[in-house]
Amino acid sequence: LGNGLQGTLIGWRGAHEGFSTTTMGLIMAGYFLGYMFGSKFSKSIVENVGHIRVFAALASMASTAILLQVVFISEPVWFAMRVVTGFCFSGAYVVVESWLNARATNVTRGSLFSIYMVVTFGSLTAGQWLFKFGDPSAYNLFIIASVLLSLALVPLLISRTEVPDVQHTDSMSLAKLYRICPAGISGLILIGITQGTIFTMGTVYAKHAGMDTTDIASFMSIMIAAGALSQWPLGKLSDLFDRRLVISLASLAAALVCGLLLSIGPSHPQFILLYGLFGALNLPLYSIAIAHTNDRLEVDQMVAASSTLVFTFGLGSILGPLLIGFIMDAAGSSSYFIYLIIMHSALALLTLVFIMKRERVADEDQIDYQVVPPRATSVAIEAMAQHAEHTNEESAPEQGAMQESESETETETKK
Repeated sequence: LGNGLQGTLIGWRGAHEGFSTTTMGLIMAGYFLGYMFGSKFSKSIVENVGHIRVFAALASMASTAILLQVVFISEPVWFAMRVVTGFCFSGAYVVVESWLNARATNVTRGSLFSIYMVVTFGSLTAGQWLFKFGDPSAYNLFIIASVLLSLALVPLLISRTEVPDVQHTDSMSLAKLYRICPAGISGLILIGITQGTIFTMGTVYAKHAGMDTTDIASFMSIMIAAGALSQWPLGKLSDLFDRRLVISLASLAAALVCGLLLSIGPSHPQFILLYGLFGALNLPLYSIAIAHTNDRLEVDQMVAASSTLVFTFGLGSILGPLLIGFIMDAAGSSSYFIYLIIMHSALALLTLVFIMKRERVADEDQIDYQVVPPRATSVAIEAMAQHAEHTNEESAPEQGAMQESESETETETKK
């Protein structure tokens, strides 16, 4: 809730204070920069200090950072605080996901992380609606965001649950992962660009387009909610067909919807609903791209690739707001959708090129689709890889029994 609220709040307030869109792009990119550092170093910090202490420290720092942004209306301070916030949230998610994974069994891990996904998307959506319960030009909403982050401490500080051990995993190089699955890595960078843009600069666009706070809350929340609801339908389609084809067609459809949004403008009564349709097409792409990459990996490689997948997506998420901030300064707010059209079209065409160059993964080598929240760390992706490994081990005896039965039948037929 606190994360969802402050992302929208910072975008609106920065535009209200007269920060250029180039500056806002840099400030918003700071969050993902901090997030990448947090993903990389949090495990070591947790190992040395402990889960509860690290979570308490990070939540306190994030709670302080959002308050400093209303005390000091300064571009350098805001950039520094967004880096700190990204680092803190990433570390906090590492703690939570490590705890979930440690408490899960092979049987419950898949359903547990599905619930985690629902909570993540639901809270991000609800956080947008908090934006309308105060004047964003004042300090009230900043205090609410800070209070929410402070309250997040309570469940862990009073918990008597056993603290899990920190698990260390080797990472796979980006070059090696690209050689194994170029479509997945290229796709994740472009998906990171688009999702980094819509999560951080969507509010900046809406403010410049003249939307009021209620419209902005609807604009952002419907996009996130629709993206959450469409995860399973598009994911199941990617289980049945070539995942790359699903990515390509969904990206092409998202580009067409952006073209329609550009043509009708924000004053049209269906504008916000259409933006929800865009979210439904865009947000599942992250999970599908990760699933496609894992399809190309051996089961024992999936865990090692997890941190690299998060790094790749984070790299795109940094580039997204940086680029659109500069473009909107030069070409106006309408370039927001032109930019998204170009990025989604590039993703669709690039994926088609990879489809023509390489055959799809065989059905027996394909893992089951799993939803990955856009703010998940490598710990969650590692847990899903462990779930896939368990599912693969369970299915292996069944396949062996089926093959043995078929062999016996064939022998009897020959006799």
